[in-house]
Amino acid sequence: MGTLYLSADPSFCSGIARVFDFGGTFNAYNHAATGAQADGIGILWDWAIVGNDLWGAVHACEDRLNIVKLQTEPELVTR
Repeated sequence: MGTLYLSADPSFCSGIARVFDFGGTFNAYNHAATGAQADGIGILWDWAIVGNDLWGAVHACEDRLNIVKLQTEPELVTR
């Protein structure tokens, strides 16, 4: 899982177009109302990704150790 909240939305066509965009007109980003809001959203998504990685590690350990899987896994955060 990843987030592109405050970055450009990449695509093949936009990548090709950026090669010929000498004026930088294709640099469109998602903007937050304030710097604090952008920081808060970034931190929220960072921790959501860390949490998902931890659940992946827990499942990998469960599989490797052949133990019963946890039944209380939280719902994954999606955009």
